[in-house]
Amino acid sequence: MSLPIPGNTTCDVYRSGNAPPAAPDVAGVVCHLSADYERRMEVGESDLGTVRFTHVLLVDLAADVRSGSGQAYSAPANGDTVYVPDRNGTPFRVVFVERKGRGTPSDHKRVYLNRMAPTWPTSNL
Repeated sequence: MSLPIPGNTTCDVYRSGNAPPAAPDVAGVVCHLSADYERRMEVGESDLGTVRFTHVLLVDLAADVRSGSGQAYSAPANGDTVYVPDRNGTPFRVVFVERKGRGTPSDHKRVYLNRMAPTWPTSNL
């Protein structure tokens, strides 16, 4: 399977309880990251801030990225943290993961992310 559009960066995935400088649980995932902050502010205004997202990440279906065990309209517990472009980059909390394009050549995962505060100063996102 493949992404519907070319990747524009990479990311490292960390499971709950693991964080840099430790080695990532999944390293060097090719992905396509796009910002969607405007949608965060306009959609779901009555939803909790913990289920809103700032960015969307597209990854291959085989990429092991998890959203945790949250219930609908609640913050996912034990979800992954994604660092772009690697463990030295900007952290994003995984809010939700869905499968898109099932049964097509571009079968992939769409990962909704909420950007966390980077360590300043930074030249990353």
